[in-house]
This record gives sequence, C-alpha cells and structure tokens, in this order.
Amino acid sequence: MVSTGIYVRVSTEEQVREGYSIRAQEEKLRAYAKVKDWHIYGVYADEGISGKDIDGRPAIKQLIADITSGKVNNVLIYKVDRLTRSTKNLIELVELFNQHHCAFNSLQEAIDTNSATGRMFLKIVGIFAEFERENLVERVRLGMERKVKEGYSLCSYITSYGYNRENGNKVQEIADDEAEIVRRIFNMYLNDNYSYTQIANILNVEKIPTKKEKIWAGETIKGILTNPTHIGKVRYSIEDTTRYFETDGKHEPIIDENTYYQVQEKIGKVKRASRTKHPSSAVYFCGVLYCPLCGSKYSTHWSYNKHEIVKDGQRPTAYPSYRCRNGFRQKCKAKIISHNKVERAFEQHIAQIEDFTKFDNIEIDSPSYDNSTEIEIITAEIKQIEKKTEEIMSLFVSNTIDFATYQGMVRLSNERKGELEARLNLLQSTQKSNEVIYTVKDIVSSFHENWLALDNDQRQQFVQKFIKKVVVNWEAPNSKSFSGAVIDKIVFNEF
Repeated sequence: MVSTGIYVRVSTEEQVREGYSIRAQEEKLRAYAKVKDWHIYGVYADEGISGKDIDGRPAIKQLIADITSGKVNNVLIYKVDRLTRSTKNLIELVELFNQHHCAFNSLQEAIDTNSATGRMFLKIVGIFAEFERENLVERVRLGMERKVKEGYSLCSYITSYGYNRENGNKVQEIADDEAEIVRRIFNMYLNDNYSYTQIANILNVEKIPTKKEKIWAGETIKGILTNPTHIGKVRYSIEDTTRYFETDGKHEPIIDENTYYQVQEKIGKVKRASRTKHPSSAVYFCGVLYCPLCGSKYSTHWSYNKHEIVKDGQRPTAYPSYRCRNGFRQKCKAKIISHNKVERAFEQHIAQIEDFTKFDNIEIDSPSYDNSTEIEIITAEIKQIEKKTEEIMSLFVSNTIDFATYQGMVRLSNERKGELEARLNLLQSTQKSNEVIYTVKDIVSSFHENWLALDNDQRQQFVQKFIKKVVVNWEAPNSKSFSGAVIDKIVFNEF
C-alpha cells in the first residue's frame, strides 16, 4: 500500500506577496492523491516558516521521522521550493527518501523520483529555487538602500533615542522628553567633560530609562554621541563599513551640527588604550568571585594613588581590586575589595580546614551541565522575535510600510532568530561531557599542598580550570580606616 505523507509550507512573506495558502495546497494535493488511489497517512504543515533550511520546521522533522520508521513510503508536495530552497538540503532529503525506499512527487513540476530523469530535474529545480532566494535578498537590500537615500530612517528594530515613529508615519518625530536627555548628554560630554561612564552613572542614579527600559552603560552613551540621526541624518549598514553611507533625512534634528562635530572631534582625540596594560594573572580571581549581597559576579577594578609623584615617561602604580557589577550600576552596596585582601582571605580560609581532602566546609559542584536558564532566556527571545515579526506583518497589511521595507525588517529578525536557534541547538547538544581527567580529591589535595608555592600565572590556570565560585565578604574593620575580607564559600568543579 502506498502510504503518502502530504507536506505543505508557506512563509509569512509569501502568503502576503503571492497568496500562497496552506489550505489551498492541501486541497489540490488531496485531490491528486485520490486520483492516484494513494492512502494519505498524514498532512504535515509548516505555516509562516521560511524554507531556507530544515532547522526550526517541526512538521518536516516529523515527516522525516515517519519516513525513517517506515510509516510513510511516499511524499507528495505542491512545489519543490515548498520542501526547501536549499540545494544541499534538497539533495540530502532525496537521498534520505531513496535510502528508505520512499518515493517523492511534486505536483507542480510533475516530478517522480522513481525515474532518473525525475531525479535530475529535481536537482535542477532546486538550483533555481536557491538562486531565487539569493536574488530576493539582493532586491530587499537595494530597496532598503533606496529608502535611506530618500531620507527615511529604516527603524528596523527600534527608533534612535530621542525619536518616535507612530504607526502610519514614514518620518520619525522628536520625542521631547528623550530629546532633552540627548541634549543634556551632549552638554555633559562636551562642556562638563564627563566620561561615557560618568554620564551613564548619573542617568542611572536619576532612574532615567533607556529606550529599551534598561540600565545606561558607557557604550550606550557613546552610541548616542556618535549617532548622526541627531543632526537630521539617516544612515545605512552600520555593521558593514564597505556599504555604510549617510544622507540627509526628512526628520528634524535635535543637535546642531556644530555641537555634534565638536563632540566627534573630541571623541577622536581620546586615547582608545588604557593607561597601562595589566596581566590578567594579577587578578586571577576574576570570573569566579561573587558578591555576597546580590549574587552578581565581581569585575576587576584598578585604582591609582593620587598623591604618587610620577615623572615623565613613568606610569602611575596601579592597584588591582574587585567590585560588584551591580555596585558599578548603583544597584548594590557591596564594597570594593582589593586583590591582596581577597588573596589573604583565601589562604586563611583553606588553612583553617584541618583535613582539606575530606572537603570539610567546601562545596563540591557536580556539573550537570544544565543550561536550562540560558535555554529559557534564548527561547523567550525567539518568541519575542516571532511576536515582532507578526507586528511587522500587521504594519505591512495596514499599508504602514511598503513590501521592500517589510522584507528587510523580516530578514533582520530572521537572521537574529537563526543565531539564537544555532546557540540553542549547541546548548541542547552539549548538556553533558563524559570526559574525566581528575578526581576532586586529587585536585584539592594537590592544591592544598602547593598553592602557596604557585606563581600568579599558575594560580590563574588553577582557578580557571578547577574553581567554579568563590563568595567573598568584607569583615568589620580593625581600625577606623581599613577593613579586611573573608571567604564565605568555595565551590569546586567536579571532573
């Protein structure tokens, strides 16, 4: 008996542009199968999904599973590019069909893979399907370039800080409250000589939100200061310098050109290198040190003696320390702790344990390699992108944006979605590792005996390989001026 699996697919943009319909495809294929007297095992439908590859298409994955298990021995589709637009995937699928003695039929192209002619024609059609996709991408790019050259901002993800664009409007408009912050940022940097970080800290203390309702950072401030949108320009292809260009926009400027270019000149004069380079081994607890108050990681911090006399050609002495990342953002009251204090506290902590090899007062973390938290975050962002795609679709249907703009915005969303899905697949496929090198007992006992004899480079290597977490706290000061540090907990990796 011919057990037929009907596969249908339509992407969102195809349904809008060409009127493709899942139901229409299914009706024609069911009628064809009836004429052929084929038993229909099931209908597999991927709706609103691109055909560039197989990943992210649950229906085709289920079809493949039913073919490999012998439930389906005949595949019927409306058109080859409904199956895939990738020649590589197309050939792989046909080979899979052949391997499991599954026939393949395309209604539109009259293809039957039971014949050599049918298989040859199938590959040819696949090549043209891939060419069509690449040509479509090129047309979308040209359409987006044309829009920018006409003076319209793409706003493909979000409008620049200081502007809003209401539905139905092609030109972005000044958001008065945000525009005032933009002017203030330019003034603080140019006239008050504040750094990016200082400006960000001020805005965070005043609880002024960013465009995405997030915390301000130095890079965010720099992005505003270097954005030509604020002087009435529009720009294209920020990430690809070979295609980047600016042109006059149709929106109103927030900053006058004289102020803007003074800021650019000042930014260009700022040294991009830090005052001195410090070997990372000098702060070998970086990456494993955690705050006892908020649980955030500590980052490195270098301080300088303001009273030190520095002669020409000399560099000021830098003192390594650690500070809570949330403390830097004014979200935590944890103190800055010097590296030397952490080092002494660490040595005192391990020295107080009578039998270190029994792991008393030490937590051993047997890694399950559970990436569930990151997987949840990525999954949530993928859902947000899918929701954004639906919103873009609504904008197009309501004639708020033209088709070229719609395609460009969807392409950008799909690229980000593809990156996230690739990361998600990697996390799910590397949950556990079976490689065993050392036992914790070997590591910890050796560490106890030799730690004091290790140099900074060796300590850094050990910490990065074998220690997962060190929670450091500060103890009551012995005097009015100074306080020490104490280790609350050490967590070792299990190998």
